[in-house]
Amino acid sequence: MLHNALTLWWMGVREALAVHRCVVFLVLDESTTKAVLHCFILNGAILLGSILAWDYGLQPAVGWLLRVLVAPVLGGAVAGGGSWLLAAAVQALWLAPVYLVTMLVSCGIYNDVAKHAYMIKTKQAGSGGASSKAAGAGSNGSGAGSGVGSGASGGAGGGGGLEDAAQELYRVVLFCIFFAEVSVVGKVPYAGYFLNVLALSWLYAYYCFDYKWGLQGVRLTERLAYFERRWAFFAGFGLPMALSTVLLSFYPGAAVLAVLFPVYILVACDCDVNAAHDRVIGAGGAAQLRPLPIFALALWPTQYVVQLITGSGRSRGASGAEKRTGAGIRSGTGAVGPDGPHGGVAHAYR
Repeated sequence: MLHNALTLWWMGVREALAVHRCVVFLVLDESTTKAVLHCFILNGAILLGSILAWDYGLQPAVGWLLRVLVAPVLGGAVAGGGSWLLAAAVQALWLAPVYLVTMLVSCGIYNDVAKHAYMIKTKQAGSGGASSKAAGAGSNGSGAGSGVGSGASGGAGGGGGLEDAAQELYRVVLFCIFFAEVSVVGKVPYAGYFLNVLALSWLYAYYCFDYKWGLQGVRLTERLAYFERRWAFFAGFGLPMALSTVLLSFYPGAAVLAVLFPVYILVACDCDVNAAHDRVIGAGGAAQLRPLPIFALALWPTQYVVQLITGSGRSRGASGAEKRTGAGIRSGTGAVGPDGPHGGVAHAYR
């Protein structure tokens, strides 16, 4: 069990570092290339550039001027206080606004990157299915395209505009609470740092794959249950992103992650989690890892917050979903269906 978990974890790390997969998307689609370049410019040049300009240019220069001109006249305490006030003003009036604006704009860019990549994968799958169908036209050609259809279906889990909006509200609240829990975990003595890295790895990995799953129409509860059954792989996949934030201070870490994130979205769109899992566990699933209830602690407060927001006794966002697979999320088995250990929506996760 431990050996399989470590092997899957390492495979997740290797999959995340296989950034050469992005080249296919960039070559085949000009819109994807433009979106990635916009993200690099926005977060690399503007956000990271602002941070570096202050940390390594303006702040040292201002500190030197205060020590040379102000400290001899008004004293070191006044010079130190002036330096602190200036740093606080720059944080509040420059770095924080730039950070917020770039993050908001980047969210739209990330969606565009995921949509373009998903369209490319859908076209590739469709052309592959058509070729297989043509090759086997004399025998059983129709079977080749059936799996592709189920995987590329955009409405596999859609339940209408109102339910989609409710699920989105539930998702946003859930991950806000989960992120708060991750921050608290980081304060635990001794083991807090490692637990924080692990939780951030899961969080960032989920963010990357969530774009693809959303475009495939997979319900939120099914996404969470699937994620909890593949916890070892996703812990490895999110590790490079987690390290890029924990090894740097807040603003530089956020900027580096924002620059790299579209690359990881493209890698996630091209990643076949089930195939990687089957290479370790086996297609039959005889040595399945036990599901890990990663999101269990965040579910109850999420339900409570959503009830407060909607003003109802029971939120619509969780009502249909909880009835179908709510217990499964807690146990990690809610999305398992007749297709075997990958779940009833196995094709949608590929």
